[in-house]
Amino acid sequence: MTKNSFSGLEMLKIAILMEEEGYNFYTNGAKYTTGKTKEFLLAAASQEFIHKEKFSKLFTELSAGNEMDSTYLFDIEVSKYLSNLIENQVFNKKEQSKDAFKDLKSALTYSIKTEQLTVSIYTQMYEKVSQNDVSGILSIILEEEKAHVAYFSKLLQEIVS
Repeated sequence: MTKNSFSGLEMLKIAILMEEEGYNFYTNGAKYTTGKTKEFLLAAASQEFIHKEKFSKLFTELSAGNEMDSTYLFDIEVSKYLSNLIENQVFNKKEQSKDAFKDLKSALTYSIKTEQLTVSIYTQMYEKVSQNDVSGILSIILEEEKAHVAYFSKLLQEIVS
């Protein structure tokens, strides 16, 4: 993304799509696991869902009264374009190892990597957005994503030790 290449609403739409992708990634992984690994993946999916809801709420608030300025974001082609921008940037299905969810250690290792990429992308978005409402929610969710990395890392340390 080049500096100021997206509006706040466009960034929120991208963030919503990223959170959807994360939710699908974790719930899909949970389908093929059991026990603690499944519990971990479902908890991670729940966090992605909560983030999507926060972004969606902010999107609705910011677009209120300016519906004409944001309707294009619901166009199928625009959504597809924005999805293609982020597809495989974080939850890379092409590079996902068949063993990514074989056990809790693998799931945590893979999840830490994806959450670190999410932090990187949200940091870039945060640095480029000028709307205070958007930067405020991005700041909060960026901290939550950093907390995920720290928590997942702590869990990994516990099972490795």
